[in-house]
Amino acid sequence: MEPKGEKPLSEVKALLKEQINECKGILNEIPNGEGTLYKTTMTVNDLGKIDVYQYIYFLCQHAKRHISQMQNVQEEFSRFKDAE
Repeated sequence: MEPKGEKPLSEVKALLKEQINECKGILNEIPNGEGTLYKTTMTVNDLGKIDVYQYIYFLCQHAKRHISQMQNVQEEFSRFKDAE
């Protein structure tokens, strides 16, 4: 998902939360250590090879970070509008 500014903030937040829940659902389906059997390359910050559990955890945390950033921008924008 790449930001293009075409969707309202509420829709983007809902989509990110849906993706987080999808990741959690996948984790629930592989509770017995299966996620450690497969490694993938993570190019972000040169993390190198990480297992599926680490990858899904990264995706969830990354989505949460974006939700937090959107909330901060929305709050800042609201303060700016209130000051006018």
